[in-house]
Amino acid sequence: MAPDKNSGATSLLSKKVKIEGEILGDEDLRVEGHFKGIIKVVGDLHVGQSGVVLADIEAENVVVEGQVTGNVLARKQLEIQSSGQLLGDCRAKSIDIREGAIFEGRSSMLRSGATPSGADPGTSADAKTNPS
Repeated sequence: MAPDKNSGATSLLSKKVKIEGEILGDEDLRVEGHFKGIIKVVGDLHVGQSGVVLADIEAENVVVEGQVTGNVLARKQLEIQSSGQLLGDCRAKSIDIREGAIFEGRSSMLRSGATPSGADPGTSADAKTNPS
């Protein structure tokens, strides 16, 4: 994940923290704890291996190493690492699902120049990937 372009800072929700609500921000966010609600950040979101997120997410780039349940809009790239699990629909310009990752939902590719909230998200596909 690239460093934050706006403030140079990354907010952290640490392992022993549980929060419910809405997170809005201009910087990157790393989640190692539990979060339930809505996440909208201008920067990147990284869900670490111990992170558990039950939320709809909007961010520049999203990396999932832990568990995410909810819909994801990554304005650039979505990565689901081998330890990651995404249960929900996703939209991104680029989607990378590593071997061993779990993804259950629908994926849509954002077209270059299209706005993320546009009515035409591009090509849709149903996907289900489970480790053997």
